[in-house]
Amino acid sequence: MKKTVLLFVTIVCFLSISGCFAKKQTTETEVEHQQLLWHNKREKPFGTFDYPKITEKEATDLLENKFKVNSPKLMSQVKVLLKEEVATEGMQTGEPEYTMYATGDELKIRAYFPLNEGEELRVFALVDLKYTYNKEQQEVRLNAQSFSMTTYGEKVTYPKDNFDELLAKSAAMIDLSEEKTKRAIKNFKTDYQEIDKRPIAAKAVIYSNDKEAVEKKKVSQELLGGFDSNKELKEIYATIVDYTE
Repeated sequence: MKKTVLLFVTIVCFLSISGCFAKKQTTETEVEHQQLLWHNKREKPFGTFDYPKITEKEATDLLENKFKVNSPKLMSQVKVLLKEEVATEGMQTGEPEYTMYATGDELKIRAYFPLNEGEELRVFALVDLKYTYNKEQQEVRLNAQSFSMTTYGEKVTYPKDNFDELLAKSAAMIDLSEEKTKRAIKNFKTDYQEIDKRPIAAKAVIYSNDKEAVEKKKVSQELLGGFDSNKELKEIYATIVDYTE
C-alpha cells in the first residue's frame, strides 16, 4: 500500500513539473523578438510633465530616475548608424536634442540626431518612444519605438550613396531577419523601379507584419521608404509596436 501511494505521488509530481516546464517553454516560444520588448511593474501613472529641448544627459536622468523606465538599444544604434554608415570624412555629428512629455498613462520621448557637413545640416535622424501605463495590470511597457532618417538640403542621396545598405541596417535594428530583409528590399526596388509608379512626397511599405501582429498579439515590425516631391528616395522609417499580452 505504501509503495502504491509513493508511486502515485511520484507520478503526480513528475506530471506537475513537466506541465510547468512545457508551459514555460510554450510561453517563451510564443514571444518573438524578446530583446525588443520591455515590461515592468509600476504602481502609478506618469503624471503631467513637459520637457522641451533638453540635453541627452537631462533626458537620460529623467528616464532613469524620475520616470524609472528603460531606454532601448535603438537610441545608441541610431547614433552608431549615423557615425559609421552615413557620415563621410569631414562630417560631424551634432549635439542630440530631446523632447519629453507625459500625460497620465503615456510618456513620449523624441530624440533628434543631426549630422553636419561643415556648418550645414546634411542628414538627421529621429527616434520616437512611447511608454504606456496599465492601471489594471499595474504595469508599464515600452509600447512603440520608431526611427526615421532623411537627407536635408538639395542633395537627395546619402553621403555614401548606400541607401540599400542603410535599409538593411535599419531592418536589423528592428530584428527583421536577413532573409526577409533581402526579399523585401528586392520586391520594393522592383515595384518602384519605374519613376511613374513612385508616389510623390509619400511613404511606401517595404515590409510590414502589422495586421498579423494585431490579430495574433505579436510584435509588429515595419520598414518603409520615403519619396520626396521629385519621386526620389530619401527617407527611411523603421517601427516596432508591442501588441503582446
